[in-house]
Amino acid sequence: MNLSRPCLTFCLCAAAALPRLPRAQAAPEAQHWAFVPILISNAETGVQVGALVIRFLNPGDTLNKPSTLGFTARISQKAQAEVDLYPEWYLRKNLYHVTADLDFIQWPADYYGIGNGSDIPKDSADKYVAKGVSGNVTVEREWFRNFSAGPQALFKNESIEDKGTRSLLTDSVAGREGGFTSGLGAVMTYDGRDAIYWARRGCLLRGMASWYRGAWGSGYDYDSYSLEARRFFPVFATGAIGLSATWLATAGDVPFRDLATADGDHTMRGIIRGKYRDRDLLLLQAEYKSYFPDWSWLSHPWIRNRLGYALFAETGQVAHGPGDFALDAFRPDYGAGLRYAMNPAERMNIRIDIGFVDGTVAPAINIKEAF
Repeated sequence: MNLSRPCLTFCLCAAAALPRLPRAQAAPEAQHWAFVPILISNAETGVQVGALVIRFLNPGDTLNKPSTLGFTARISQKAQAEVDLYPEWYLRKNLYHVTADLDFIQWPADYYGIGNGSDIPKDSADKYVAKGVSGNVTVEREWFRNFSAGPQALFKNESIEDKGTRSLLTDSVAGREGGFTSGLGAVMTYDGRDAIYWARRGCLLRGMASWYRGAWGSGYDYDSYSLEARRFFPVFATGAIGLSATWLATAGDVPFRDLATADGDHTMRGIIRGKYRDRDLLLLQAEYKSYFPDWSWLSHPWIRNRLGYALFAETGQVAHGPGDFALDAFRPDYGAGLRYAMNPAERMNIRIDIGFVDGTVAPAINIKEAF
């Protein structure tokens, strides 16, 4: 755009007359690291302590979405331990999206049986200890605008030590002793959201399928499928309403720890992971989220433009097959949470949610949004 001399002179004079922004309001420097202590408690684990470390791999990169390398280590008062390494890359101007996960666990847990009606109390569940390593790699390529697809590889090598006395975890339960599973699959994604961490508009559609076969080393032959749809609507200047629907399905000789279940963190927040498990799972979620306005008492650099909150409601159920879902079998979950942005520019948040579900009140804490 060409400016005439009078107009250019006016713009320069007007700019010189404007007050200078204080140094604290200057554009934030590119963030390379985030360190977060973990101190939480829930019904499954009791108190957990640990640490979360995130390395931002491409700070200041305006051509690619943010790539990260995450590492967590945690241990609970019930002797549950987990170490997790999970890199995520966006490459070639977002043409490629690569995610990976390598996870080690030693995890005492409870087995409640199979089905949506396993309402036995915790003291009546069978106890077991799962120990092993699992991992996955997914490589997606963008083929059309907002649409990407690619292959996926997964494996798990676990041992199960039965410590129960309730005769629920019997020899007839697939995967009772653990074993090795390996799967090959595919992922398809349509991502029309305005942001990957704190979306306020647009939609996400994702389908995944994986096949576990003895031909590539798996000790169990079974299939796993999932479909997920998310939609976001902006509300006011800083808020958004998010809606999500998820369907998971398995078929074949499925180990009990790979059956469909709500995880208590991203889905049915606050529920005990594995309390209800079966071949199929249907979940519906709704959430209102926003970050706090620029109030003066939030002006400290550690909290300025970093705090947010969320209100959510969810419902879900498991079933042995698609025809077994029932309207009166959905289990409700609702609650609220706080958000703290480790990276204000991208709004990658630590989230703490309190869920009222299954007759209990329990927290769920993680990085990134539930959906």
